[in-house]
Amino acid sequence: MNLFVPVVVVAGVLAQSTPSQVRVWKAGEIDSRGAALAKKLDAQKVASEVIATEGNRTFMVAHREGSGLAELHDKQADIMVISRGEVTMVYGGTIVDGKTTAPGETRGSGIKGGTEVKLGPGDVLHIPAKVPHQMKLAPGTQVTYFVTKVVE
Repeated sequence: MNLFVPVVVVAGVLAQSTPSQVRVWKAGEIDSRGAALAKKLDAQKVASEVIATEGNRTFMVAHREGSGLAELHDKQADIMVISRGEVTMVYGGTIVDGKTTAPGETRGSGIKGGTEVKLGPGDVLHIPAKVPHQMKLAPGTQVTYFVTKVVE
């Protein structure tokens, strides 16, 4: 089942335009990349790598062992598929102490008035551009996920 969901998500994203190349990422490859990323965590306890770019889409694998900042992308939607572990995603609401960190990117300490949803392996989440979102992890937990960033 874990393989089926990412393939369906990727196929759906690619169906929106004619790709120049078919790409397949097997669940085992995502897990292996996540394990390698676990050895490269930054100060925020996250590591990610871009594995392909195709037109307006960027495909990434990320591994996180700590909660992230709240963030908002002015022109990018995120489609996330949880591969391993569990995370609470907060979305919507308003970013607390928001600051522009790069063109079109806002980060803050948290989200006020957002909706929380717990996600686990095989779960898929779509965050449209301009929607605040934040990943929260319980202490001692970790999550590996596949992300497709789509410029809208």
